[in-house]
Amino acid sequence: MTVSSAANAVLAKARAMYGKRLTAQNYTDLLACRSVNEAAAYLKAHTAYADAFEGVTMGSLRRWQIEILLREHLSNNFASLCRYEKSIGDGFYKYFVTLSDVDMLLHSVRYLNSRHPEKNLAKVPDFFVRHSELNAAALETATNVDLLLAAVESSPYKAVLAPFASVGSDGRPDYFAMELALNKYLHSQAEALIKKNYKGKERKELDAMHAFDTDAENIVSLYRLKRLTNMPQSVLTTMLMPGGTLDEKALTGFMEAPDAEKALQTLKGTAYAAFAERGDKSVEQVSAKLRYDRAKGLVRFSTFPSVVMMSYVALAENEAENLTHIIEGIRYNIPPEEISRLLIGVGD
Repeated sequence: MTVSSAANAVLAKARAMYGKRLTAQNYTDLLACRSVNEAAAYLKAHTAYADAFEGVTMGSLRRWQIEILLREHLSNNFASLCRYEKSIGDGFYKYFVTLSDVDMLLHSVRYLNSRHPEKNLAKVPDFFVRHSELNAAALETATNVDLLLAAVESSPYKAVLAPFASVGSDGRPDYFAMELALNKYLHSQAEALIKKNYKGKERKELDAMHAFDTDAENIVSLYRLKRLTNMPQSVLTTMLMPGGTLDEKALTGFMEAPDAEKALQTLKGTAYAAFAERGDKSVEQVSAKLRYDRAKGLVRFSTFPSVVMMSYVALAENEAENLTHIIEGIRYNIPPEEISRLLIGVGD
């Protein structure tokens, strides 16, 4: 297969997967379900999620089991796209391998802190396991911080996690410090991969996508911190993800605002004014809607495989989040009209 035909295959596959998204009628039917098992049966019988439930005994699934199956379905779709993307010589599949590694590492740290296995650990696709720099078997059996570090000994993650390996008075590692360090590493890897593998308009589109994700993550994170804590600016600055388009002046103005709501008002006149005009929407919903709108346009009109692939991923993650809201809403008897207010992109 030539590079050109392989690139077209990535475009076609990503758009075909996007074409299998849930319809407005699917969402209406799901919101009408009266139990999580009825919703699972509907997904299996009427949507592209049928393979997520293959070989599964239906009728007695719990909410968290359904969510695991849906996350595995999402990961398998991403792995399938990564195989195609790797075939044309692009390197962005490595970002998803790193993303998978970070997820596995954070699950392991949570295990060390909780002292019991997590019931919500989804199976990692073979593609990601084969390309991972982790010793997955050692990581799975690590029961203390020393064994965790041994599992990452020959990988870049050793340097990322080692500074936070000392345990506190409760004998547990600092999960939040490790999470922040791993997320910063993930962001830096994305920037490096874009810089190394792409140029011209394709790189410009990828840079813009990554910069938006960085800005939105920083806005949401800083907003939460300002609502819940009185951290000084010097500490807030250490929480920022690297990159993005918000300059030092904009970020300083946000951090120096007297409270979280006034911080959002500093975004008026920027590309993120929607946060200042959010009405009754949460900052998470505003961020998700902005990301959704950007990805929807790019998945349809971009001519670059990497951009279409990343856009599909953003849209698929949004749909997975919608399904999580529906499943949890049904489980906790939340009225359909309240659940629907949490959903983004229904019927588009």
